[in-house]
Amino acid sequence: MMPGPLSTNVSKSEKVLVVPVVESFDEHADICAINWFDLKIPWLYQLYGLIASRFVRKVSGKLYFKGKLIRRIEGPDGLGRDNLLIMCYPGARKFLDLVDFKIFQVISVLRLAAVQKFVFGFTRNLLEKSAPTGAGDVRFNTGQVYLVHHFRGGANWLGDNRQALFSAAQHYHMPVYFCGLTNAHIAREKSGQRQSPDFFMDGMLLFAANSETDIENLIRDDQYVAFMRDNNENSLYLFSRTH
Repeated sequence: MMPGPLSTNVSKSEKVLVVPVVESFDEHADICAINWFDLKIPWLYQLYGLIASRFVRKVSGKLYFKGKLIRRIEGPDGLGRDNLLIMCYPGARKFLDLVDFKIFQVISVLRLAAVQKFVFGFTRNLLEKSAPTGAGDVRFNTGQVYLVHHFRGGANWLGDNRQALFSAAQHYHMPVYFCGLTNAHIAREKSGQRQSPDFFMDGMLLFAANSETDIENLIRDDQYVAFMRDNNENSLYLFSRTH
């Protein structure tokens, strides 16, 4: 049975909801928010981030990854974005506690003005640790590049075969940095009418690499080809890490 949504009231007539999309959703488990977007006004977004980070810390949220697009490797037009931000929280209710801060609600206007084509959704990180250095103890290295791969379908294959996929990545000296499967969507409900923006990913993978050649070798590996074949849709990008 699908768990019911969690919610917080942001006004007398409006709620923000975390809506589970898998039966295994656990409201107490760590949850990672995918922010996938383009920037309109970079300095305004930077201002928003400086203020918002204070409230994120109050609910024990952590920045997991922040990166900028270098180029698209392959995938459908229209799904790529220039920026990726992954934030992790110790449970869905902690995220709603963040939304509940009145000042956070006010400064969210800055984010709305600063970004475009904003895509947001929740994932469960299949790695053991939801911490910035938890994925194979990958340290922040400005010389590294990152393979960002979001996909539709493939969640069952990844759940059953991820260790083989990760071993293939290790062969090319590419530790997996993040392995998230979509487990909830965000929604707003006003006067009884619910709106939930499209989150066009069933999951996202990040791998850290020392060179673009290592990335090219990985995506041609038999294990990776098998994973991509099992998906309905694959979008692969080369990113740099900015924080």
